[in-house]
Amino acid sequence: MNVIKTVFRSPSQQATFLKIISFILYAWNDALSKQLSTNISAPLAPLSIVLIQYAIAALLLSPGFMIKINNSPRIFAHSHLHLIRALLCAAGIVILNQSFQIMPLSYAVGFNLLSPCLTIICAYYFFHEALSQRKIIAIILSIIAYVILLDSRHDLPSDLSLQACLLPSLAMLCFQANTLVTKQLAKSKESTLNLTLSLFFLIPLLLCPLHLSTLDWPSINQSQTITLCQMAINGIVAAFALHRAIASVELIFLIPFGFLKYGIVSAFGFLYFAELPGVSHSIGISITLCTLILLNMGYRRTDRVQGHLSA
Repeated sequence: MNVIKTVFRSPSQQATFLKIISFILYAWNDALSKQLSTNISAPLAPLSIVLIQYAIAALLLSPGFMIKINNSPRIFAHSHLHLIRALLCAAGIVILNQSFQIMPLSYAVGFNLLSPCLTIICAYYFFHEALSQRKIIAIILSIIAYVILLDSRHDLPSDLSLQACLLPSLAMLCFQANTLVTKQLAKSKESTLNLTLSLFFLIPLLLCPLHLSTLDWPSINQSQTITLCQMAINGIVAAFALHRAIASVELIFLIPFGFLKYGIVSAFGFLYFAELPGVSHSIGISITLCTLILLNMGYRRTDRVQGHLSA
């Protein structure tokens, strides 16, 4: 982290770099998860993928967890918030991975681009960040883009039901709520290490009883084990980077990077599965891109004004 601070001096530059790193690694995990769950010869259930991935990650992080216990009589402050985060993340990840089985990666992640609308509203309501005319226009555009994305399901080779299309939206709500809780913990001076450790240790504990209730423990081959280990490492680095980015800047600043995530996921979808978005889907994404540009212009203008005032 000291190296990042040396290369990128301002908090916004650091947050940008960390956010991009997290997007690349999360997008890679999305592709790997779809590959594991849709493999014809030996498919794994999304619940099994998430549980095993996070269990491996917890094992890798266990030395840090033991050091944390030895150095502090109280492991985590605000334990109830950490538990809420883990519940939200576990639900969102499993639901999103289930949607990967029935729709292209870019389509499933495309619904996350409604997050500008939710982020603006939540940042205004919970953290009292200013609500300008530009942000109100962005909310309206986000809703229009979302409706177009829903309608684009008819362009897919196999027509999806409206209920199936709402799965990524439900996952998005879980992730958005998790971001708010994470921001609250960061404002309470909870460290990035604690945020990462709690997540990777609580998610397997929460999912294990649910998985055992299915009475269907999968048989995993060597190739799948290597892939799951890679996903665990990706997830650790991505979560640490994301938590650091959330703690460094306002939530509104992170909104424009949502389109970058879509672009990265689409690239992995093409590389792994030769997936390409349809016409209606592309129109919805284009409207969302305009929304993000609009928001980013407003943020940069505010940033320049503050810079002149401080100078």
